Amino acid sequence: MSARVVRRSPAASFLRSVEASVHGAIDPAALRAEGVDLDAIVDFSSNQSPLGAAPAVAAAVAGAVVDAYPDPRAGELVEILAARHGVPAGAVVAGNGSTELIRLLAQLALRPHDVALALAPSFGECVVGTLLTGARLESVMLAHAGDGAGFVCDEPALRAVLANLRPRLCWLCSPNNPTGSALPATLIAALVEEHADTLFVLDEAYCDLLAAPQWSPELLAAGNLVILRSMTKYWGLAGLRLGYAVADVSLALPLRAAAPPWNVNACAQAAGVAALADLDHHAQAVELLRRERDRLVVELRARGWTVESTSAGFFLIHVGDAAAARRALLSRGCLVRDCASFGLPEYVRVSPGHAPQNARLLEAFFALTPPETTP
Repeated sequence: MSARVVRRSPAASFLRSVEASVHGAIDPAALRAEGVDLDAIVDFSSNQSPLGAAPAVAAAVAGAVVDAYPDPRAGELVEILAARHGVPAGAVVAGNGSTELIRLLAQLALRPHDVALALAPSFGECVVGTLLTGARLESVMLAHAGDGAGFVCDEPALRAVLANLRPRLCWLCSPNNPTGSALPATLIAALVEEHADTLFVLDEAYCDLLAAPQWSPELLAAGNLVILRSMTKYWGLAGLRLGYAVADVSLALPLRAAAPPWNVNACAQAAGVAALADLDHHAQAVELLRRERDRLVVELRARGWTVESTSAGFFLIHVGDAAAARRALLSRGCLVRDCASFGLPEYVRVSPGHAPQNARLLEAFFALTPPETTP
């Protein structure tokens, strides 16, 4: 006698519904659907190093042992990172990109109906990670300073919301994506010290161009601060997915225990070690980004475009209608990031490339007309 299968209605889903976050970078299928020749465009939508990975990375990846399990905790890589930051190895946790660590931190810190706070606009994965736990996410928006001065943190508003909501977790992205605004180190320290019941997660994926650190190893001892770093951006390892967290050992221990075993594969571990052995390459990438960013900003402003000040390697341009500007620039072979998904539908984000590529971007912008109104 066969079993009778009872089909449930679509409403009786076993899985919580969550909206995927929107990311930049080239989506080959989506661009092909738009009729775009992938070989004919230059990507300014991804916040990455124009120089790519250090030369030794390719050889390191090729030499990685792929027919055996890798070091489950990426010991060699962690030791190098710990020395770089002046912390014990037990304070560093390697991850499959910082995205994995964001979701793990949310799972460990948040319970259903808890409140999390984000300084917005922010990385979409912080939203997804929060909602997957059943927690509620509240936001404090960065304030627009006007006249191309960029976006800034409204400190009184942030402090008031922290005091009123007393969130279990607070996401801070500094420099912020996509605005490029950075928080004062004094503010970060004050928030950590004043709100001991809130776990602050400081996402520093784009901190490479900052003139000074945003935190000190001593601040980690407060026990409510986790630093996230990415090696997929200006270290050129996006295809291998590599990031890490730095925190007091009391926080790093449960985070490390919660990470899936072998979460950082052998190729990524080898690439990270090789990249960190070539600090000159990283410094050259940062200098190239700084130089070309500043040149683009000057030339675009000279042609009437409102370009927002930034502390990161990328910047925002006020275009009026981001979707239309993206299409117009794409027709001229330049892909930029439409920032509507960040709640900024009048802006596109640009990450510079090499000088000849940037000349092409300028030519494409100069074929357009800046909007009459300024933000």
